[in-house]
Amino acid sequence: MKYLSLAAASLAAFVALPAAAQETAPPKDVTVTGSVALVSDYRLRGVSQTDKEMAVQGGLTITHKSGLYVGTWASNLSGWGTCRSAAARSTSA
Repeated sequence: MKYLSLAAASLAAFVALPAAAQETAPPKDVTVTGSVALVSDYRLRGVSQTDKEMAVQGGLTITHKSGLYVGTWASNLSGWGTCRSAAARSTSA
């Protein structure tokens, strides 16, 4: 038990030490972050939204230092009345 307490205290000191030594710049008023992903199939509730094809997805978040933020996310779709799928269905029938 004594060794476990010593190991836990050493780990806590080791983890906290680099954080104390870092000098950080003051936070910016507005921060913008984003992401982009290429996925194999976009599914919503188990139904493919891209006709079992690849999808490109992206998101953007704008954050103010007060904690207020706004974000958006988007993905390409196929099927459900889009032009590509409607044309494919009419020529394959």
